[in-house]
Amino acid sequence: MGRKLNIGLVIDDIDNFFSNQAAIGAEQAAKTIDANLFVFPGHYIGKTDSRYADRKYEYQYNMIFDLPTERNVDIIYILQGLICSRADIETQKAFLQKMPKVPIVCLFSDFEGYHSVTFNNASGLKETLDHLIERHGAKDIGFVSGPVTNRDARERLDIYKQVLENHGIPVDENKIVYGDFSMSSEAVTGDLLDKNKKLDAVVFANDSMAVGGYNELNARGLVPGKDIMVAGFDDDIFSVSLEPPLTTVEASSASLAYKAVLNAENYIKGTALKDMTVDTHLVQRSSCGCEDFDAEVMYKRFHIEGNDIDVNKVYKIIKEYLFNDFVDAGAITEALDGFVSSFIAFLKAEDKASMTGEMNDKFALLLKSDLFVLSTREKFFNVLQTMQNKSLSLIGSDNDRDLINDVFTKFYRRIAFSGILPANSARRRNERMRSVVNRQMGEVFLNEGGSEIPYESLLGGLYGLGFEKSMLYLFQGNVKNKGDADNWRVPASILLKAYSEGKEIKTPSEELQLLRTEYVFENEFVDESKRRTMIVAPLFVGENVYGLLVIELPLQYSISVSSIASQISVTLRSLYMMEEQNKAKQALQNSLERFIRDNTKLEEIAQKDELTDLYNRRGFIANSEKKLDDPVNQDKVAVICYADMDNLKKINDKYGHDDGDFALCTIAEILRESFRDSDVIGRFGGDEFVTLAITGADIDVDKLKARIDTVTKRLNEQAGKPYPIEMSTGIFKFTITGKIDIYEILNNADELLYQEKIAKKTGRAKE
Repeated sequence: MGRKLNIGLVIDDIDNFFSNQAAIGAEQAAKTIDANLFVFPGHYIGKTDSRYADRKYEYQYNMIFDLPTERNVDIIYILQGLICSRADIETQKAFLQKMPKVPIVCLFSDFEGYHSVTFNNASGLKETLDHLIERHGAKDIGFVSGPVTNRDARERLDIYKQVLENHGIPVDENKIVYGDFSMSSEAVTGDLLDKNKKLDAVVFANDSMAVGGYNELNARGLVPGKDIMVAGFDDDIFSVSLEPPLTTVEASSASLAYKAVLNAENYIKGTALKDMTVDTHLVQRSSCGCEDFDAEVMYKRFHIEGNDIDVNKVYKIIKEYLFNDFVDAGAITEALDGFVSSFIAFLKAEDKASMTGEMNDKFALLLKSDLFVLSTREKFFNVLQTMQNKSLSLIGSDNDRDLINDVFTKFYRRIAFSGILPANSARRRNERMRSVVNRQMGEVFLNEGGSEIPYESLLGGLYGLGFEKSMLYLFQGNVKNKGDADNWRVPASILLKAYSEGKEIKTPSEELQLLRTEYVFENEFVDESKRRTMIVAPLFVGENVYGLLVIELPLQYSISVSSIASQISVTLRSLYMMEEQNKAKQALQNSLERFIRDNTKLEEIAQKDELTDLYNRRGFIANSEKKLDDPVNQDKVAVICYADMDNLKKINDKYGHDDGDFALCTIAEILRESFRDSDVIGRFGGDEFVTLAITGADIDVDKLKARIDTVTKRLNEQAGKPYPIEMSTGIFKFTITGKIDIYEILNNADELLYQEKIAKKTGRAKE
């Protein structure tokens, strides 16, 4: 079995319903093609969204955009139309160019030079405008457009103008205003109404702006659907709950993402169409002056206007209406097929009462499926009411008509109660979240006098929230991000401090904690044979960046990830503050203990790697900081050599772990012979080694590398093994001045190591 495809999904905000639905659609497609899905939720690029305008540190979320690399994803899907909806073209271009060199597909917006999957804005918006003009006689129609920099906004505006021209209605620029796609659209709506006193209708380029539009209309004493017709676009989750419910255009983000991800392999192979579109449809509600349900419109939609009905064709159309592109949604459509079949049998049966039991059973199975993950209660209600109305029109018997009405009344009642269950579930979920938070804080205070931070406690209880696997990663040192995107980057390495698998929580041994940041999804603690959906969230408070939380869970539960990550961040801050307080309280005692430990064999053993007899990570850091802080070494030239053994896994797999240990010991000997006894050499964990060398004179890095190569060749000849024992190195030269941050210079050396490994990989590919 080959390695599973790794699909990256870069989105704006997992808490945004539209984006969350896109992620769910992508997950369904990833399941279909048996691929991993890694979700990278940042926020926005460009002008601040009104949702975040008062949040000073929202920029921290965008560190997530730096995490996708060629090593962790094979293809990237980017919600470009949402992330960059308020950004100019050059900013969008720079954002895309920073992504790794893998196939990139832009969703909800097209961009020159990249594949795209977008909505067919024309189909749904034209249907809406035609409906207002032909059904309701509207002639004076205002339009609240989105930002002029946004592709969808421009396209929707062009469609508005074109439809008016098609109906012989002059386009008046005074009837067009420009918003920013946010709910704060009262001012632009007011401007439109001030310039046009007798508008028949207002069409908003998205539902969010319609919310502000409702506020402005209500403030002026105008009732949508009675005094003025109103329509939106997107069919966002709140649109049906507005008063009156908002007529809008259904643009299924789940359907679009599903269609895009389903073609992942074709994009990678270069055989996919460059651009694809997903149709949009009118959703007719009360804000345009219609009844909430129009049977004739639904008959036309389902092609059941007459009495001669093609059952198979109608069933296919119903599936497409309910699930859009999820027409083969496994158990859900199987349950739907069972219910529709039982209903058709009910209609055909002479003794209809005898068939109600089977139909009720099939309906119950359908409600127990994931029906409302991929569809909505409103859509399913429309299907049922259409079925009820049509069946009543085909049946003449009063008894049968009464039976049909009774059956469907029970269906509607069960749908209503099924809606209560998710609400109760969400409430219980929030209660469990509060319980998890309280327990975490309790662990913090219980540990106040302890010497070790209880990282495991931070993951306790997450399994009960649907988190199948959780990994707590923390950066080394004091990492700060002050919002300078051009000069800040995510550290190259990270520590896995705790991870949970189901209800079990573990802490890796110290030598196994260090990982490259790009491997947060795939490492020896993750079962790579199983398909996974994983989300990464930043851990930060203010300017302080602590690390990352990586979660594996079904995406319908993902809205809680941000809240949990935020709480863990706050708890970490409390833990660190307590740790500092304890250090301050015991400063004198700790100084004495350090002095004693530094002069005993016990401390020497504690700082040594058992296999190679080099310093371990703790020993290396402690002894390096000592040398760097020593006034005698000020203004001296020094180097950090970060070394990574090549192919350790292959040696372990083919020749066994004894040979792997021999190879690691050989690398240690190469470094001992290449450097001096006074230099600090350590095994940093796994197959990574680090050396600090301080000298009074300048150091020729090329000569140092040549010496390492010479020693490597000689020891390989002496070893006589059937495999080469080699390493890649990154050597960073610096001058010791002032206070040196050991983690900063380690990151610099690690970056040089990364460049050498890429160069080696490129060289092998050319050969």
